[in-house]
Amino acid sequence: MKSSYDEAKVLWVDFLANGPILHNEKKRVSYISNAVQAGFTHIVIDAKIPYGYVTYKSEIAPHVGQWDRFKEWAGMDYVALMLEAAEGSGLKVILKVDVFAEGIIGAATTPKKEWQITYYHEDEKGNGMFTLAENFTENAIFVNPAHPEVRKYELSIIQELIKNHPCDAIVLDRCRYPNIHGDFSNLSKQQFQTDTGQIIQHWPQDIVKGSDPVIFVTKETPPLLQRWLAWRAGNIRSFVEEAKAVVKGYGEEIGFGVYVGSWHPEFFHEGVNWGSEDYEAPYEWVDQNYAKTGYAEELDFLMTGCYYPDVTVAEAQKHSLADWKSVEGAIELSRLVTKNRTSLLPGLFLYDYEGDKDQFNRALNICAENSSGLMIFDAIYLEKYNWWDILIERNRQRA
Repeated sequence: MKSSYDEAKVLWVDFLANGPILHNEKKRVSYISNAVQAGFTHIVIDAKIPYGYVTYKSEIAPHVGQWDRFKEWAGMDYVALMLEAAEGSGLKVILKVDVFAEGIIGAATTPKKEWQITYYHEDEKGNGMFTLAENFTENAIFVNPAHPEVRKYELSIIQELIKNHPCDAIVLDRCRYPNIHGDFSNLSKQQFQTDTGQIIQHWPQDIVKGSDPVIFVTKETPPLLQRWLAWRAGNIRSFVEEAKAVVKGYGEEIGFGVYVGSWHPEFFHEGVNWGSEDYEAPYEWVDQNYAKTGYAEELDFLMTGCYYPDVTVAEAQKHSLADWKSVEGAIELSRLVTKNRTSLLPGLFLYDYEGDKDQFNRALNICAENSSGLMIFDAIYLEKYNWWDILIERNRQRA
């Protein structure tokens, strides 16, 4: 059955990059006008950014105007203003929610300590150690996707947003763990044992060796590594299901999607299986529980970041890279993994083509040849590189 998102052309407007520009009403109007002329059908508007701040007026979460970097936005509702700018343009609006990245190191306030990710890593002498997120090297302070209070909080934001800002769709970003080193909190240890029935005799050595997991299955692989990876992915899938229920509670016609990186063979680092539940991944670290953690069937659309300077598989091979480390290969992999169970919107990262209009055009051509949909990240590069005209001219030629 054909989805309304199969042929979506999506422009992503990142608040961190565009916020200072879009404080100007004329710029908001200009962005919308250019997007329409360029043939976009949808625009992504940031409602919650990576560090826990929201851009709309909320009774739950801190407003972005409280951050000195965006103090000019204090008291303003960016989401409402962008919705107003898009009204009557024909563009459909997708509101984006960053999920589990809830703080930033060095800020005046940080998430509750009991909510934060605990990282397991090595110190300078090679000794294993546990470090709370606010004291780690990751700039964003991630919170634990397995923590019941964290999940309740994130769902409440989605509910508040969609209740007060009618839109065409919601897309989740950073709906994941930060990396393979988190979370190793006592709560996650306890929940893993409860959920799986597996007893961890040696913590965390039954899961990791040194500070890194053994990726390939060998005689030396920690005994619970594979089950741990499936458990993490299961936590993310169940949250996606819960978030979808919240969104669809306000209307089945409201679209629901997720943004992920297209590098599925390595996305276990983030605890995410965005493939179909019927896709049996051929990776060494997969066990019999992993396939059912796939959540493609839960989505109306999936944006996969095909963020590679190499456009074709041949280019990637020339550079001794895996096929999927090219735009063409990433699209092929995304289709294989999702089994076409959701509308696939491959994304291009325009920074990869800075100063090279021809390569950008080749990337656009590859997307057009291999997918009906498209996502462009980010609008700020169309501004900086003066590339709006490239897309506007292509759209004229298609007309």
